[in-house]
Amino acid sequence: MKDWWQRRSLKLRLAVWFTLVASGIMLSLTPVVYVLIERRLHVELDHQLRIDWNLIEAHLEPSDSGRIQWKKASPATPSSPGYAETWFDVWSGGELLLSHWPANGAQVPPPPRPSNDQAHAFYNLELDPGLPARTLERAARIGGREVTLRVFRDKSGLRRTLREILIGLTLGVPLSALLAALGGYVMAGRTLKPISAMAEQAQQITSEALSQRLPNPNPHDELGQLAAVFNQTLQRLENSFESLKRFTADASHELRTPLTALRAVGEVALREAGDATTLRETMGSMLEEAQRLNDLLDAMLRFARVESGRTLLHCEAVRVDELIAEVCDCVDVLAVEKQQTVEVVGDPGLVVSADPLLLRHAVMNILHNAIRYSPAGTKVRVRCFQRDREAIVEIADEGPGIAPEHHQKIFDRFYRIDKARSRSEGGAGLGLAIARLSIEQLGGRIELASEAGKGSRFQIVLSIHRRIPDYPAVQAPTSGQS
Repeated sequence: MKDWWQRRSLKLRLAVWFTLVASGIMLSLTPVVYVLIERRLHVELDHQLRIDWNLIEAHLEPSDSGRIQWKKASPATPSSPGYAETWFDVWSGGELLLSHWPANGAQVPPPPRPSNDQAHAFYNLELDPGLPARTLERAARIGGREVTLRVFRDKSGLRRTLREILIGLTLGVPLSALLAALGGYVMAGRTLKPISAMAEQAQQITSEALSQRLPNPNPHDELGQLAAVFNQTLQRLENSFESLKRFTADASHELRTPLTALRAVGEVALREAGDATTLRETMGSMLEEAQRLNDLLDAMLRFARVESGRTLLHCEAVRVDELIAEVCDCVDVLAVEKQQTVEVVGDPGLVVSADPLLLRHAVMNILHNAIRYSPAGTKVRVRCFQRDREAIVEIADEGPGIAPEHHQKIFDRFYRIDKARSRSEGGAGLGLAIARLSIEQLGGRIELASEAGKGSRFQIVLSIHRRIPDYPAVQAPTSGQS
């Protein structure tokens, strides 16, 4: 049964649940409504009996024979409008003194109990077969005589009204259930119509047509929010596919160059067989291209791991000045080759919580670029300092600078400002991309300030972990001209 129910359409299931809920509510409310109406009708009837009792008492007087009669001076009679619907009788002890009803001589039972003038006594009587009456019995004083005055009103109309209400409520439950079923089915269809449109549109979206989006007629309701989330997911998928296509195209282009060089050098060596010295130089060139190809593959793999978030972080407390000293020591030979000076200023009290390998690699890539693109005989400044609650690693060079339109693009993979620059001189264009992804994975950011012809200043910004008071600074080697 459960499997059969789950195979039904969502529209049908919603309509059935809506019908069941509406029917349950109607079945629960029917007795409550009936009781409330019945109580209200009885309250109105009792209220009318009180009024009748007061009016009739005011029109009664003792007769000469010792009985109770209708006042002769009264302008109204028991048959006058307003009195004809009310029947009454007057009792003194067990003796019937006056009985206006029934006029046809039917026997009226005596009062069932002694009357109490402090309270109204309401009860039901069967005056004649099929003629129920509501009765108000109360002690009265007429002409100085203690009597019991009873007033009656026919209850057959009230019973008929209640019976009609009960029939109406009984017939109304299935009718309401039917209307609820139809309304629920129509409402469910209209509510789920956007889902059908989204499903139809989603079937047309493929990897070649990721630019299409799901329809969203009402972005404010839940279905609209769902469509918006799906469209955002499609946008991310489209961006990922575009990024993958660009990465594949760029990687193919970058890998083609060293492979072509390897093939060209090998073909030349085979075609022009020379002496051992020539062959050794050829082999050296091929090994250089192979190393460049290996470095490119390593960089691409590292970029892919960092971008996918699969790199496991091993965060620990890292002294920023010590890390800068290690990085500067590694790139010192490059600065010496270009007759450059690397000036290091480190705040010894800065400690950040970071993965030392990721942070070291990011600083090294930026510093390596600063040395590579700066002219010979210039100075590269590296310093770390605190700004508010942030630790800053700043690398400034005296290179050609970067125009504002390139500030964001230089962090894209394989992007080069100068397309004519050789790969041996300009690298593969992955260093800054890896650096930014690494710092972002550590919860930081990289800021760039640069103008064309005025050098560049990169700042790695991380949240400060703590400060070490009065700690001696690490003396980093300063590269000089050679």
